[in-house]
Amino acid sequence: MMTLIHELAEPSRRQILMELRTGPKTVSELVVATGMKQPNVSNHLAKLRAKEIVRPNKIGRQVYYALGGPSVEAAILQLFELEGHSPAPKIKLEDVAKQYARSAIAGDETNCALLIDQLIRQNIPLDHIYQFVIAEAMYHLGRWYEVEAIDVGQEHVASAITERMMARVVHFAPSLRRGSQVAVVGCVEGNWHNIGPRMISDYLRLRGWKSVFLGASTPTLSFVSSIKEYRPELVLLSCAHSDARPETTRALDVLSKLREELGAKYLLGVGGRQALENPDEFLAHGADFASSSLLEFADNVLTRLED
Repeated sequence: MMTLIHELAEPSRRQILMELRTGPKTVSELVVATGMKQPNVSNHLAKLRAKEIVRPNKIGRQVYYALGGPSVEAAILQLFELEGHSPAPKIKLEDVAKQYARSAIAGDETNCALLIDQLIRQNIPLDHIYQFVIAEAMYHLGRWYEVEAIDVGQEHVASAITERMMARVVHFAPSLRRGSQVAVVGCVEGNWHNIGPRMISDYLRLRGWKSVFLGASTPTLSFVSSIKEYRPELVLLSCAHSDARPETTRALDVLSKLREELGAKYLLGVGGRQALENPDEFLAHGADFASSSLLEFADNVLTRLED
């Protein structure tokens, strides 16, 4: 505690710690928030890190700094509250999706990060952030794109920001368990919208699964080779748009036949918007289930598999 009080007495480090109490930040975000120069911020962070008051977390190419642990966070919040600094106000989950979507299409990654960080600090679980913020925001973006309220460039910017925000959420989410089950997850060929299946893949990894995420527009032969290599318990195809439905049914025909040839017992499913609109078509081609959302998948499919 005395070391922490000493560091808080230094104005610049105090300013940095005040920013970090609202959630993890990169050096660039701290430069913008504090108005200090980048070398100064990096120097202060290095000293705070050496005393274990802050800790770095690398997500992709970015390094995020956070308070050093629950005890450090509790002490800092207590000291600030004693001085009359009120904690950051809580935000309601249902209010965030449109705010996030508007910030994302504007390229305002800083505000997107502020919203996500606040939810993380409020201990909102990953599946709820994904379902009620990320997925809901992507739904709004899709609707705005359909009515030409936004263009393809804005959609791409928002999607790129969202993938980085998802990495941020995953990094700070606790793993629930460790297991040995394997899943192969990806988009069928022609489906380039990979945020939905990536949510499933992230959630599976946090549940202790080994999730092989094949990404966007994956040829059926790549699914076949992955199944032969990894011997999964679950294979999930994503079909977001009607244009990809014929390829999805073809892939289901191939993978359900492969299951018989291998004598395998993997569960074969379809996710995405088309799973909501055309579930019977996919079930008729060999799918065991069609899930339209992460929470539906977690409640109705994953529980059965893990049991």
